[in-house]
Amino acid sequence: MLQMMLSQEVMAKTAQRIMKLLPYKDNSDMIKRAWHLYRTGHVYNVTIENNVLKGKVTDRGHTYEPTFRLKQAASSSCACTAVGLCPHNIALFLYAYNQIDAVGNLIRQWKEPTTKQKHVRRDEKQKHIQVTEQHKKDAAPNGNIIDAWWNSFEKAYRRIPLDYITEEEQMRRIVHSFFQTFERPTAKKPFLDHLYYVHASLFTFMELTRIPLQPWGYSAMMQERHVNQFAQTVQQAMKDLAKKPRSNMHEQLLYDSIPYVRNILLGKIDYVDDILAVYEEMWNTLFTKATYREEECTWAIEQLNKSETLERKIPFIGAASYISFLLGNDERAYKLIHPFPYLAIEHMVDFMHISFAQKNIQRGVEWFERLEQNANAYLYTLHQGDREWFVRTLLSAYHRYSGATGDEQHGRYEQLLQTLLPYSFYEYIDYLFDEQQWKKLIELYMFEQATVDIIPPFHLKAIEQADRSLVLPLYHQTIMKYIEQKNRTAYEQAVKHLRKLRAHYRALKQTHRWEAYVEKLAEQTKRLRAFQQLLQRGKLI
Repeated sequence: MLQMMLSQEVMAKTAQRIMKLLPYKDNSDMIKRAWHLYRTGHVYNVTIENNVLKGKVTDRGHTYEPTFRLKQAASSSCACTAVGLCPHNIALFLYAYNQIDAVGNLIRQWKEPTTKQKHVRRDEKQKHIQVTEQHKKDAAPNGNIIDAWWNSFEKAYRRIPLDYITEEEQMRRIVHSFFQTFERPTAKKPFLDHLYYVHASLFTFMELTRIPLQPWGYSAMMQERHVNQFAQTVQQAMKDLAKKPRSNMHEQLLYDSIPYVRNILLGKIDYVDDILAVYEEMWNTLFTKATYREEECTWAIEQLNKSETLERKIPFIGAASYISFLLGNDERAYKLIHPFPYLAIEHMVDFMHISFAQKNIQRGVEWFERLEQNANAYLYTLHQGDREWFVRTLLSAYHRYSGATGDEQHGRYEQLLQTLLPYSFYEYIDYLFDEQQWKKLIELYMFEQATVDIIPPFHLKAIEQADRSLVLPLYHQTIMKYIEQKNRTAYEQAVKHLRKLRAHYRALKQTHRWEAYVEKLAEQTKRLRAFQQLLQRGKLI
């Protein structure tokens, strides 16, 4: 969907560029018209590819197909007669912008005089610089700088009005009104600037994950998207920090950051995947000392044992398992996650990929084998709707395993496909076709009660060319399925396939078997007068 493909950062920067290109005072008529087109549903079929929006806009009886370049707004195009950006371009952008924030907020900001916007941004930047500089001054060895940071975050957060709005709107406001006041440091900025930004992002992420997820619908989907996108922001901030050289004082500040990282494990269980992704990235990139990890694993297991509900246990299980893996204790990592299929599947696949990426082939093989051994048990423990996801995940893991080891055991892969049936039906069909195992292919189609009409024609043609006799049972099954429907349209389909079946029998020089078959069929269906008439009309009896 469109909202899953849009970057909040890119959209926000594009909005700033448009407001600069088209000051509201000089372009109010065009902006109002664009907003009207968007609000009245005249924008539709919107897609995005390579940061270029495309869609259709209906305006005064004409349909236009404008494009809007997110990173080069001035180069956008439309077939209307306007020169430069037109209402259709802007309406297209507003449609897309609504996927990340309320368009009304953008319009209100647009209406502000440009000079006022500049002053606001300048004041915010100056305030940020002053705060950061003050924090640097407070960074004495015996000072509690991180506590001071989080206290300042809390004070700024409380100033954001979050009452009487939906949970999804709260998330938007936290990201756009709170977090955007923290300027992302450039690569040249010192360690302390990057650490401050990491803590600001952790605080914001913690607040996002404490907002309850709506049960279903568009709002719930957007909430998940906000959290997922912001998780990537936090992870990138960590990676940037990891590149900076550290002094002993910096190392101490990192160690002092650990309790704040632990806070994110207390978020709502609905966001557990993103919570663990951020937590694991932190421990993978920043906290690399074995003593830190041993201490953290002990803490996570203690919290796990103290937790009274499974919902509260899950984050600590994931945390303890991942830290155990980083410490090389694979048995403990596996033992922790094994009873929890969803957690186990994702972690075992991750552990396998990490091991292969580190050229630790044997370790990766062992993780794949653990996953493979539990395939059947995990499959039927998952919710019905998640079983095909598991099939794709496991088969993808097999291909990674075979690619890393050079071990392409077709028999092993086929056994895996059989274990995962019926949820691996389409993957197994493709495998049998590629391997030209025609008899097994027909048997699988028969097992799934398939008819000739739903089998890909090129499959059917390949089987017929290899061994025509293999398709006979499939035609028998198809014909009976149509007859059992007991309506004239179905009878006509049955007769059509009977003609094809007769041609196959003749080609095989088995006319006597055809005659015996059609005679018996006619006898079994003698009460179906309409079908009997079609048999006679088709000269089949």
